[in-house]
Amino acid sequence: MGQGPSLPGPPGTRFRVIGAGMSRTGAKTFNEALTILLDGPVHDSGIQSLGGPINWMKAWLDILELAPETRTFSEQKKLTWLISEVLDGYVATMDYAIVIVTTRDKKSWWKSMSYLNSLMGTWYLPLVVLWLHKTQSYGVWRNRFHRIMKWRYIQEKIEEDTLRKHEEHTRQVVHLEKLFFYEAGQGWEPLCKILNVPVPDRPFPHNNSKSDAAQVFRDHTIAGLLCWVFVLMLFSWFVRCWLL
Repeated sequence: MGQGPSLPGPPGTRFRVIGAGMSRTGAKTFNEALTILLDGPVHDSGIQSLGGPINWMKAWLDILELAPETRTFSEQKKLTWLISEVLDGYVATMDYAIVIVTTRDKKSWWKSMSYLNSLMGTWYLPLVVLWLHKTQSYGVWRNRFHRIMKWRYIQEKIEEDTLRKHEEHTRQVVHLEKLFFYEAGQGWEPLCKILNVPVPDRPFPHNNSKSDAAQVFRDHTIAGLLCWVFVLMLFSWFVRCWLL
């Protein structure tokens, strides 16, 4: 929440970084910083799977469904192909690259994450956005996200200890020489050192604050309610025509 989907660059764009941070660890700010430092688009699976082009949304839903069930060689190849297809043309997020995990103080993270959960986890949101074209798949996305969470962390939703579990898992599956942890509040210098690039002469970005997330939620809710008003007015008109 708080940022729009990015478009890929030309095929064959060099992939350099996997951003492996949890939501609300400065990931969107990190996304924007990488776009500046690596001079290319960064793929954000959360944004692309909920608000990107329809074919990308479908691809990410397929990835979310397939990942926990991959058993055979052909299933692994299909999953790899799907991920490669949606990431072609980007400079960062997934591929053979260094892995940078955005992190933050655990108590501060949980406070921010709880607020986001209170927005995204409301029972009425899937119903409100039912008629919004790109958000019609939200209910399916949420169910598959819960399956991913249960498969990876043995819990269906993000909880207070999820950040710790995520970082422990990352240490287990990534070679230590390729793994870096970074706090967005540290600004340019530590990140530029990791990437071995010069510090840019511009302010460090700040994206997807608490107020940004709340505004996106309000915008979707208002748009969804307006769609419901239109649908109900149209239904009422058809009923009156039928009765006449």
